[in-house]
Amino acid sequence: MKSLKIGLLGFGVVGSGVVKVLQKNAREISARVGKKIELAAIADLDLKSDRGVKVDRKILTKDGFAVCRDPKIDIVVETVGGTGIAAKFIETALRSGKHVVTANKALLSEKGAPLFALAEKQGKLLLFEAAVGGAIPIIRTLKTDLASEKIEKVFGILNGTCNFILTKLANEGGEFSAVLAEAQKNGFAEADPTLDIEGGDTAHKIALLASLAFGAKVDFKKIHVEGITKLSPADFEFARRLNRKIKLVAVAKHDPSTSSGQVEIRVHPTLLPADSPLAKIDGVTNGILLRGKNLGELLLAGPGAGSLPTATAVVGDIIEAARGSTIPSRGVPEKSLQNFPIKKIDAVESEFYLRFSVKDTPGVISDISRVLAKNKLNIRDILQLDLKEFKRDVPLAVLLHKNSEAKVRKAVAEIDKLKCVSGRSFLLHVEE
Repeated sequence: MKSLKIGLLGFGVVGSGVVKVLQKNAREISARVGKKIELAAIADLDLKSDRGVKVDRKILTKDGFAVCRDPKIDIVVETVGGTGIAAKFIETALRSGKHVVTANKALLSEKGAPLFALAEKQGKLLLFEAAVGGAIPIIRTLKTDLASEKIEKVFGILNGTCNFILTKLANEGGEFSAVLAEAQKNGFAEADPTLDIEGGDTAHKIALLASLAFGAKVDFKKIHVEGITKLSPADFEFARRLNRKIKLVAVAKHDPSTSSGQVEIRVHPTLLPADSPLAKIDGVTNGILLRGKNLGELLLAGPGAGSLPTATAVVGDIIEAARGSTIPSRGVPEKSLQNFPIKKIDAVESEFYLRFSVKDTPGVISDISRVLAKNKLNIRDILQLDLKEFKRDVPLAVLLHKNSEAKVRKAVAEIDKLKCVSGRSFLLHVEE
């Protein structure tokens, strides 16, 4: 049987997982592609640490570029991460005539355009199933099974760290810092969790999904991103009383019938109906909800991270390349990608949840209602927590009917100046 040789860059958590999957499922993989998959080289700066997997030490090297240029290597798998040396590795591999498989969402969303263009020019594949949703087969689904569909909306819970924290706070209460520490202890959060809890990781993923779903170029820098660090215990109590759940949601919307051709791509905590499919995605699980003209709604859910789930997606890409796939890396040829402008967050319209910290004085609700009415914002619901729970200020929540974020923020700025209001107020989008 003819052999297909793999060069692996990075022998960390994901890289070692790839080796385990290739070794454990070698017979099944070979049968499905009609070729023997041979791990021919592994490059990493650390060649001594125990990865829990046995490999022939003769294939180990510290020279990643040598692996990328090696004429015997057919597919290069990049698991180094980051937007620096990884980009140079991928470029070198493509120029050397290799297919490339990567899980590097940050690189592809921020600096991927020239790499995708180079892959097409070289007649090679740049595959990235593992970059979004771990083991969830969302990339291949959008590129193949839904290639004939007009995707209108993508809603995603795409970060296991945030979803674990939000699930814990909703079900058990507590302080954000304590739940974050628990996530770190359990290995669900990094030592520096900033990229996760401030929404950056989720933004990387929705940028890639939006590009595939809409066949468009996406300017990552123009995506509106908010994290989960400003949420308070009162927000979770209000959500419970409203029969809703708070989730960090990535949103991508495109209505081709609009004259502007704009798309919405944004990441922020969102109030969802408690019985909605995404609201039921708890713990470290990821979920992606697609809406299309013909298919209606489709939910894909599963483990969004972890060594073996991610490695499974990586190996799936290896198999796709080995089978000789001719599908463009981003689903359509580079020349066919649309260039839709991303709508500014001020122009985005939705329902809104507002949380104010107010003094226990007469006329508070009438004062706030007056400002909202002046700004032509219609109130859907008002809730106030028990006064006995608070020493001084009292949380007050207002649900608004659909309007633009610009109008809502203008009104909130005015309300924050009222004598009955303490501190800055908090705003959440509401999606149905």
